[in-house]
Amino acid sequence: MIIVLRYLQGLFLHKINELNTENLDFSYFLHYNNKQIMIEKINLLRNTTLFSQLNEEELKIIAGYSEFKGFKDEEIIFEEGTVGEALFIVKSGDVRIVKRQESGKVRDIARFIPGELFGELDLFEDSPRTATAIAETNVTLLYFPAGEQDFEEILDDYPSIFANLLHILLATIAGRIRSTNKLLSEKTQWVDGLRKQMLYDKLTGLYNRTFLNEDFPLQLPKYGKKTTVLVLKPDNFKYINDTYGHSAGDKVLQLMAETVKSGIRNNDIVIRYRGDEFVVILPDTGTDRGMKLAEILNDRLYNIDIKPFIEGSDFRTSWSIGVATYPVHGDDHEEIIKVTFDTMLIKRENGGNGVLCAGK
Repeated sequence: MIIVLRYLQGLFLHKINELNTENLDFSYFLHYNNKQIMIEKINLLRNTTLFSQLNEEELKIIAGYSEFKGFKDEEIIFEEGTVGEALFIVKSGDVRIVKRQESGKVRDIARFIPGELFGELDLFEDSPRTATAIAETNVTLLYFPAGEQDFEEILDDYPSIFANLLHILLATIAGRIRSTNKLLSEKTQWVDGLRKQMLYDKLTGLYNRTFLNEDFPLQLPKYGKKTTVLVLKPDNFKYINDTYGHSAGDKVLQLMAETVKSGIRNNDIVIRYRGDEFVVILPDTGTDRGMKLAEILNDRLYNIDIKPFIEGSDFRTSWSIGVATYPVHGDDHEEIIKVTFDTMLIKRENGGNGVLCAGK
């Protein structure tokens, strides 16, 4: 019996020792794991421009107030309009920044990949987010400050660190502005070329509808007390395309564009509106002067020589031209274009081959 009791006692003591050893191993594991996480945080911070100039002790302080957090694919990280209470560094995955436009459409404006930092300006300015951040894939972020920690309290505790960070942030912003200005300066011709592609019609070299929709509204108030608009459309252009092909039609359109442009003043504007339709804008011009110019253009267009493009045929194009004056016939850019276009259609529906003024 005594032997049995001693055996049980020994077994009990052995189990107690095993439990103590397991607790020691677990504590060691936790310590090791926390140390590895701290190293990861410090390395991630050190490799960003904002924190790169901090020393080891300062990085440890920032890392101590930071945490890793995971987000699933398409999960929202923060929304536009919310207060910027933290900055983020991407450890893994991609983050998409989107902004809702006035039209209601959502547009991508930026993308961040591992190692990149975002949200710092909103944090330092204590301002609302100007866009929404969404996880593009499964994402892990290091965010600072983490949890319920208050940024201003941390700032008060470590003023020298954050004075240094603010200096780096301002220098970074200034550098970005200089780089942008340098890029714009170096790429002026490229920017001009891009703008030309946006605003000009490739076939005729005239302005296109983009100009009419975007620039004309801005320029109209600057054109003078009155601006007269003409809308011109050939009555029988379809016959050329159907009979001689679209290549011949394109060449005739080019000649028509040259004829209109050569028949107006230097400060007047010609736009290829839609297909075979043209708009002429006459700044600082009243209705009477606009009507006279429309009659001259109508005559010139009827008499252009298109024989080389239509196999020597004597075919001629007649035109329907609408005339309207801002602000007499329309109070804004949209209304004056609509009134002029509708006037042209009325003339066309009543036989075409002539000029009609709005309201007549």
